[in-house]
Amino acid sequence: MTYSLSGTGSHAVTAGTGWLIVDVTTLPDEYGVGHANPSNLYGLGFLRLGDGSGVWPAQNIDAEHMVVGCPDGITTLYYELLGGTEIDVTEHAGSNPFSGPPGSTGATGATGAAGAAGATGATGPTGPTGPTGPTGATGATGATGATGATGAAGATGGTATNTNSQAFLTSNVNLNNNSNYFDGPSLSLAAGTWLITAAACCSAASGATSFVGKVWNGTTIYASAEVGSRAGTRGATVIVTTIVVLSTTTTVKISVRADDTGAVMRTNAAYDTGATQATYINAVQLA
Repeated sequence: MTYSLSGTGSHAVTAGTGWLIVDVTTLPDEYGVGHANPSNLYGLGFLRLGDGSGVWPAQNIDAEHMVVGCPDGITTLYYELLGGTEIDVTEHAGSNPFSGPPGSTGATGATGAAGAAGATGATGPTGPTGPTGPTGATGATGATGATGATGAAGATGGTATNTNSQAFLTSNVNLNNNSNYFDGPSLSLAAGTWLITAAACCSAASGATSFVGKVWNGTTIYASAEVGSRAGTRGATVIVTTIVVLSTTTTVKISVRADDTGAVMRTNAAYDTGATQATYINAVQLA
C-alpha cells in the first residue's frame, strides 16, 4: 500500500508491516545537505512510529529514498513535514529488516511444587437409559368381536351428460387463396365442457404442400395443427383435438388454409375416393 503525506498529522499502518519505503516527492525551498554518500539532508521533516501505548524516537528524514524499520505491533505513523516537503510512503509486509535473529531457547526452569489437591467434583449427570429389552411373546388371540352396524349410504354421484354432436363436410372446398382460412364443418354447442376432435382431409394440385387447420369460433382459436403432403397430388389430414369450456351456446368449426392455391378440403380420401366422411368435427360433453 502506498500513500502520500504532507504537512503534519498521522496515518494508520497496516498490521504485519515490517518496513516502510519513504520517497521524497517534493523538497522544501531551503534545506541542508551533509557529506554522507548518498547525501544526508536536513530540514525536511521528522517521522515517529507508535503502537497505541506510546511512540518510538523521532527519525529525521535525511534522504530522498530511505527505509524505516517497523518494530512488531506498530499501528500509526506520525509525521511533521517542513517547508512544503511531500513524501510517498509504501508499506511492506514481513519482519523488521533491522531485527536480529531470534535468540536461543532458554534453559527449562525447575519444576514447581505440587499444588494442593482440589476439592471433589460434583456428581456427574445420570447416564443414558439402557436399550429396550426384547419384545415379549405374543399373547393368545382374543375372541372375534361382534359385527359393527352398517354405515350410512354415501352421497349419490353426479349424472354423466353423455351428450355428443357430430358434423361432416358435405362438399369439397377449394383452398384457392393461401392468405385465407376456409371453413369446414361446424357444430353449435351449449355451455359446458366439451372434448372436440376435428379432422380435415386435404389434397394438393401438385408438389409438396403445407396445410394448417384450427378449431375456433371465428375469433378465439381453441387449438391448431399443421401437416404436409408429399410431392404430387397425395392427400394429407390435419387432426386437431382439444378440450373447450364454453360459457354460452357457441358455434365451433374447423377451418383450413394451404400454401397451394389448387389445394382442396375433401369429403373423401384423395387416394381412395370411396372412403367418405373424411372431413368432420365431433364433440362430446364432459360436464
